[in-house]
Amino acid sequence: MRLKKVKLSGFKSFVEPTTFVLTSKLNGIVGPNGCGKSNIIDAVRWVMGESSAKQLRGESMSDVIFNGSERRKPAGMASIELIFENDQGRLGGKWSEYREISIRRTLDRDGKSQYFLNNTRCRRRDITDIFLGTGLGPRSYAIIEQGMISRIVESKPDELRVFFEEAANISKYKERRHETEQRIEHTRENLERLNDIRLELGKQLSKLERQADAARRYQALREQERTIRYSQVTEQKRAIEADIEKLHQDHEGEYEQFQTVLTQYQEVSAEILVQKEHFETLEATLAEKNRALYPYKQAVDHLNHEQIRLQDLQKQAMESQSEWQENGERLSQELAATQSELTTLEENLNEEKFTLESLEEQLWQERDQLSTVEQSLESAEKRTQALRDQVKQLEQKLQLATQSRQFHQERLTQVSAERATLASQDLGEEDQAASEERRALESSLVIYRKEQGELTAQIEVGDSELITLKAEIRTLQDEQRQELATRNQLAGEISMLQKMLNQDEQKSRSPLFEHLVVKEGWNSAVDTVLQQFLMVETEKQRGSSYILGGHDYTYGADQLGYYIESDLAIGSLLSHLYIFDDSHLEPLAIEKDAGFIALRESLALYEAIVTKSGLLFGPDWALYNTQDAQFGILARQRSLENAIAERQEIDQKLEFLDEALYEKEECLKARQQLVDKARSALQKVNREYYDLEKKLSLLLQAESHQAEVRHRAKRRFDELMEEEQKHQGQLEILSTEIALVEEERILLQEQLEESMMQYEMQKSHYGEQKQQMDALREQHRARKGQVEQLEHHYVRLKERHNRAEEELTLLQKRLKSQEKVGDYQDKIADLEVEKIVAIEQLVTFEADLSALEHEVEKGRIALTTLEERRDIFNASLEAQKKKMNQFSIREAELNTKRGIILDQWEKIVSEISDEELLMAKERYQTEEAEVLEQKLKEIQSAIQKMGAVNLMAIAESEELRERKEYLDTQHEDLETALLMLEKAIREIDQETRTRFMETFQAINDDFSTLFPRLFGGGKAYLELTEEDALTSGINIIAHPPGKKPGTIHLLSGGEKALTAMALVFSIFNLNPAPFCMLDEVDAPLDEANVRRLGKLIDEMSEKVQFIFITHNKATMTISDSLIGVTMAEPGVSRLVSVSLQDAMAFTEE
Repeated sequence: MRLKKVKLSGFKSFVEPTTFVLTSKLNGIVGPNGCGKSNIIDAVRWVMGESSAKQLRGESMSDVIFNGSERRKPAGMASIELIFENDQGRLGGKWSEYREISIRRTLDRDGKSQYFLNNTRCRRRDITDIFLGTGLGPRSYAIIEQGMISRIVESKPDELRVFFEEAANISKYKERRHETEQRIEHTRENLERLNDIRLELGKQLSKLERQADAARRYQALREQERTIRYSQVTEQKRAIEADIEKLHQDHEGEYEQFQTVLTQYQEVSAEILVQKEHFETLEATLAEKNRALYPYKQAVDHLNHEQIRLQDLQKQAMESQSEWQENGERLSQELAATQSELTTLEENLNEEKFTLESLEEQLWQERDQLSTVEQSLESAEKRTQALRDQVKQLEQKLQLATQSRQFHQERLTQVSAERATLASQDLGEEDQAASEERRALESSLVIYRKEQGELTAQIEVGDSELITLKAEIRTLQDEQRQELATRNQLAGEISMLQKMLNQDEQKSRSPLFEHLVVKEGWNSAVDTVLQQFLMVETEKQRGSSYILGGHDYTYGADQLGYYIESDLAIGSLLSHLYIFDDSHLEPLAIEKDAGFIALRESLALYEAIVTKSGLLFGPDWALYNTQDAQFGILARQRSLENAIAERQEIDQKLEFLDEALYEKEECLKARQQLVDKARSALQKVNREYYDLEKKLSLLLQAESHQAEVRHRAKRRFDELMEEEQKHQGQLEILSTEIALVEEERILLQEQLEESMMQYEMQKSHYGEQKQQMDALREQHRARKGQVEQLEHHYVRLKERHNRAEEELTLLQKRLKSQEKVGDYQDKIADLEVEKIVAIEQLVTFEADLSALEHEVEKGRIALTTLEERRDIFNASLEAQKKKMNQFSIREAELNTKRGIILDQWEKIVSEISDEELLMAKERYQTEEAEVLEQKLKEIQSAIQKMGAVNLMAIAESEELRERKEYLDTQHEDLETALLMLEKAIREIDQETRTRFMETFQAINDDFSTLFPRLFGGGKAYLELTEEDALTSGINIIAHPPGKKPGTIHLLSGGEKALTAMALVFSIFNLNPAPFCMLDEVDAPLDEANVRRLGKLIDEMSEKVQFIFITHNKATMTISDSLIGVTMAEPGVSRLVSVSLQDAMAFTEE
């Protein structure tokens, strides 16, 4: 597989459609700086799926589109297409059948990126999947751009591992492992959710099953209830119908009696009507008389009322006149008294107000004196407090000085004791014991290092043997798989051939081809000549026109019979047939061959030529065999025999491989056990070694600490001497200071006592003044209260005097109004005369009215007698009606009850099943109503005790049980899938670990060989950073000739470049990528190193196609073809055809 073409359009500086045709294994790209050569590298990386604009030397992905120049507008889209030759089928899967693979990527200004594979739209992942394991990719070791050399060498161990994974062809395993881990994670999440659902369903199912049991018990009780209710309602229906029938009979007798009473009632009612008409006439006359009597009675009553009213008014006037005269005299006396009292109160009030004003003036004077005394007292108190504070400060200062002196005294004692202790210490014996222990530990460490080296060597040898054995086992397994695949393929071919031959054999008992043995290569010729006779029934057709003799004919070398051996005489079939070997000619070129033409021209009319490929030619005719050589009868027979023989050989080889594989696996198990045992021993030794190292480290730390302790003790001793002297001086200063403070304190104490005496005198005077002030305040408060009481009493008395004056004025007015009392006496006499006349008229009219009332009373008595008789009949009639109504009500009740019972009966009949109906008739038909009612109550009580019942629980529990069983099955499937995925992870890890270690070892060996070739000496190797090959990073250890740098970062730029090239070419040797692109990797190298690098590239070009960008003349000389890139138009790159001299001229520009 190699890169055939690179097509660019609108990509960076290649605005015009440009095609790079790579015709050789060593392709050089040359041109001046800045002409766009590196854009070719970016184009290849971009089309392979690079998604980072930074890796393409841009800020955003749209930067890869041509952005315009002075003369050109910006392009709307960038397009790159790579065309690969895939003659060897390097790309696996379905792409191995294609001779040519096209990969294209486009990007427009809207940011829409599209990928095409053989002009078919695809995903970016499809592109990356194609190149997995081939060494190609957007960031693989196959594309080395400017600056990437140093990045490879200086990359972190984990970043360097990526190149090894790609070389080991395990990048696809990592991708598959990642996908498998995601599936495992999703499966576990699904399992957790499923477990939660199953747990919840289990709880719900348990609850529903309990509810379903309750529902079944409830249904059974309801069934019994319906059965009993059916029996009860049936009996009630029969009883109510009997009651209705009896009621109808009783109703007919009562109706006859009702008709008799009704006739009597109607007769009496007619008499009452006649009598009532006469009585109403009398009542009308009486009412008219009563209406005429009413004015007379009203007039008499009016006169009586008016007389009584006038008499009452006269009496009230006389009584009021006497009372008002008495009140007038009393009010006159009271006014005189209140006037005198008011005058006295005014005088007393004026005197009290004058006294109150004098007290208030005296109170203000005392308040001023008290304020002066308070100020003096406050000044004395402040002065005393100041002296007290000074004394307190001196006492505190004295206390602090005393404490400081005590502290210095105690510290002096401690320092002296500590100095004496340090002077008596001796650490020599402890130092000697520590040194002896350290020497013993160092001796033990030497022994353990030796054991570590021996065990490590054993493990390395064991690992090497394990790798060898695993490689042999894999080889045997691969060979076994290949042999099994071959055997299965042969079995299919044998079955197919046997089937085809059996179909032919069905037409004959003994076909001719079984009697023929044809030499290798001439099956097609014999099939062409004997095609119609190969399946002839030889026994049946011996007498036909074709005579098959029983002996062989011998022909010359140019006749077909020479290549056939048979126990039959087939000479007549092969006579006059000559052969011609056309295996060296094209299928349509045989008739143009000179030898064939000469032979054909020499044929007689009955002679013919048959070719090795099965073509039959006469002098002027030809027969072309359209059947493929492998489908001829003889070819099938030969293929069947060969396949059977090959299968027998494969069966023998498989038995041998099984035995060899079993032996290798047993050997691998034994060797693995030995290695594991050695590793366990090494781990134990390592632990003990580390413990000793830790102990030795602690001992060294203790020795260092002891030396530090001695140094600190000496320094501390000197410090204590200085501190002791310092404390002695400080004690002397403090003693002098304490004496001075004590004298000052005594003086201030005396001043404080004198100030306290003055303060107490001022305080006593202030108390006397305050008592006098309080007495004046109390006297002022009492006087003020008396004045307020007098003022209040004066106001009340004044109000009472005013009210008395108003009442007296009112009484005088009333006495004047009582002068008309004599008029009432005259009016009373006139009314008495009018009353006597009215009474006489009334008596005459009442006598006539009394006679009429007597006649009316007689009519009323007669009417009452008739009405009483009618009432008796009416009562009897009402009683009969009530009975009739009761019958009707009873009938309605019975009918209603019968309707209810019928509804209940019909409802129960519709609900009850035939079995329940039969059970009701058999079980409850003979039982009494009380027994049935008791049973019904017991059942209803049981139902009520059950409470709310979920009748849907039975169906729901069944549905939930089916769902849980389904989820249980899903759970088992998920667990099985999880186990399979975890097994797949383990297998992937094992395969990845093995392949990585094999690849690492191979690359390390090759790297160790290539490094001295490129450097002309020195050594280099690779090492793993961890024990686990799945996660371990890789470090590069490089020692150029004559140097031994501490790290790879200390190498020069040229040394780093050569080291990186050695590593990259080591990877290429193991897993060669289809091509390798180098962008000025020779820039930091001198001429000698460039020649060595060019020689190595030339050697590797046998397996890898190289495309390199260079400015170096020595590198140009190794290229088979050169492609020039120029930028004649600013900002636009173009290709030019160049020779070596042109290339050198390019680089010099």
